[in-house]
Amino acid sequence: MENKQKSIEGSSGPWYGAEPEIPESAPMETVNTEILIIGGGTGGMTAAIFAGRMGAKTLVIEKNATVGYYKTYNGVIDSRAQREAGVKGKIDKEDLVQELLHYPAQYDDVDRRLIENANPVDEKLIRLWVEESGVAIDILADELSEYGIRHVAETDVGDGHHGKFKIFPTHTKFIVPLLKGGPKGHVHGGVGVIEPWLVKKAKSFGVEFRFNTPLVKFVKRNNKVIGAIARKKNGDYIRIEASRGVLLCTGGYSDDHELFAKLNPQAAAVTSLYYGQKGNTGDGLKAAIWAGGEKARYGTAGLFDRGMVKPGGKAGPPFRRLGPTLGPLDAFHMGSQPFLKVNMDGKRFLNEAVPYDVIIYPLQYEKNHVCNVIWDSKYWKNIESFRLVGCCRQIPSPTKPRTYEGIGKTINRVLLARGAMTGYIQKADTIEGLARKLRLPVAQFKATVDRYNKMAKAGVDEDFGKPAKDLIALDNPPFYGVTNAGWMMHTTDGLRINEDMQVLDKEGGVIGGLYATGDVAGGFFGTNYYPELIVGVASGKTITFARHAVLHMMRGTDTVPAGSWGF
Repeated sequence: MENKQKSIEGSSGPWYGAEPEIPESAPMETVNTEILIIGGGTGGMTAAIFAGRMGAKTLVIEKNATVGYYKTYNGVIDSRAQREAGVKGKIDKEDLVQELLHYPAQYDDVDRRLIENANPVDEKLIRLWVEESGVAIDILADELSEYGIRHVAETDVGDGHHGKFKIFPTHTKFIVPLLKGGPKGHVHGGVGVIEPWLVKKAKSFGVEFRFNTPLVKFVKRNNKVIGAIARKKNGDYIRIEASRGVLLCTGGYSDDHELFAKLNPQAAAVTSLYYGQKGNTGDGLKAAIWAGGEKARYGTAGLFDRGMVKPGGKAGPPFRRLGPTLGPLDAFHMGSQPFLKVNMDGKRFLNEAVPYDVIIYPLQYEKNHVCNVIWDSKYWKNIESFRLVGCCRQIPSPTKPRTYEGIGKTINRVLLARGAMTGYIQKADTIEGLARKLRLPVAQFKATVDRYNKMAKAGVDEDFGKPAKDLIALDNPPFYGVTNAGWMMHTTDGLRINEDMQVLDKEGGVIGGLYATGDVAGGFFGTNYYPELIVGVASGKTITFARHAVLHMMRGTDTVPAGSWGF
């Protein structure tokens, strides 16, 4: 127990260092605004649009030269797009709340259970997302519609389950036109596609932006945050005072791999590559802690099961870093498919029909912290049977209006060919030959496949209870395999906040003037990653909370009269 406690770095730990002292002689520009938004990612850009829309004088400062990634997988409830697609009534809100509350207990890192009240889930935050997300996304969709951007709902959830885990139809997304005004050529509104339109919309409301301007620390007066000090590209400081409040949207610390490994040793052990937001190095978390805020005690991270490793290799630092454009081509996009998965001893070690975090974290107890994914030449028919959802989906979705979900067979084959060309994916005409290429014990791996095939033909997984539809024999050569581990996206152990997104101190008191949303805010996912099968919940709650924070700052104005939230 004592050793486990030593691995934890919370607000009492040294990782965040000392608050910087700024010399009185340092050049300092002073700026006044009503709302200061720090960070231009999903939360920051959403808040900028809502704040500008409500008439607030708003300034966004961003560490990078451009705004951050804006994920358009938006998990919401009762949005207009969902109602029009027939989703209304298919989501039991109470069932959804309970799933989020109890999901961390369905699989949790065993070490985390030793820490009493490590990262408590705040039920009020979950219920706020459930009740307000539809309104938030509808208003945002209305504002973006003038650019031809459409908000659509993904309704295809197969039989409603992935193994024993329930799928909720929360998935919505923005579809961005490839060419302005063109009815054709709509593209998946992913990273790098929607961001310019968000900036344009915010600027149309008078929102100002300052890029290459990282946060240094907050300015406090009488235990209230009244603004922040940032640093300009030329090295000079800028003091920004915000009369209505400061909204922190700086993300986590995933881009500081040394800090990530320190605060998330279990996650780091099973990670082989990184693809996330540049510049997310914990700046906002550190500044908030210096201002008296409390961070979740246990490090948590979002990991996908798509981090290919060369045969015989190990997971763990240093991580391969994927680029912002073609980088994802070097990830194993079939990692979540419930194919046969074995450890380096050539043995199965769990039911493969589970969400991605459930299969990744147990790898810390397996040799080299990796597993091997095995498939054969009929793999695409298997994928059609698996019918996974969200970012795990391979087959094109039949949903109308079209959501452009599912990469399809052609792109799938391109990705597999690239994996083979770069030496990750292995191919053999026999199971024994594949074992040798993956550096697995031949006899044991052959015995595992033989037993797996026997159970598949019987339709019963006697070892781990995998559903019959996902239990498919490996009997059509050639055979394929890849050694696989985690792909780290972001961290989720954020600041303690209340239901108005106000940052709290160690005693649970409000730090006046300071708000947080996105990965820099905690209390939603507890000690685990967010559930894969509640698609888009991370960005959906970020959008919802960004709007709510702005509404709280604007209460008592003509835009949000006292006693009204403007719903």
